[in-house]
Amino acid sequence: MNIGDTVLHPRYGVGTIDAIERREQDGECREYYVIPKPSLCSTIFVPVDSADELGLRPVATADKLKQALQILSGDGEGPQNDGLRNLTWGDPLALAGAIRRGVTEPKSRYPKVSEQHQLKRAKKLLVEEMSVVLGMTEESVIAMIDDPDPRADKRVAAGI
Repeated sequence: MNIGDTVLHPRYGVGTIDAIERREQDGECREYYVIPKPSLCSTIFVPVDSADELGLRPVATADKLKQALQILSGDGEGPQNDGLRNLTWGDPLALAGAIRRGVTEPKSRYPKVSEQHQLKRAKKLLVEEMSVVLGMTEESVIAMIDDPDPRADKRVAAGI
């Protein structure tokens, strides 16, 4: 990854690498990606040597996100996983599949707070990534997720 690349941080969302800084911490000198997040009024520093471990990745391609839209609308099939606990946060198709299952499956009378939190986080990441890459408004992506009716003509609005 280089300066100017748009990336997705699994906790903080989409940002652009503004610089690569060398900093000393605990007597050790390391390089960090500097990612400003105006929406958080903060700047994220991600160690270059452990960025992959932390889940920092380039944003997905438009084609991959269009596949995620198909999954959300019910036209496609997402990767199967064992639920939100083992969710692959770096894969937009896995996020779309988990969100689709969370929206369409019958609700438990006593839903687990941790699962609700994970689903909300997955939705936030996917919405932000789609709005940046596909040029859609966050509101239109949220509306598409919240209304999982496959008969609705969402593909026209998404340009698919």
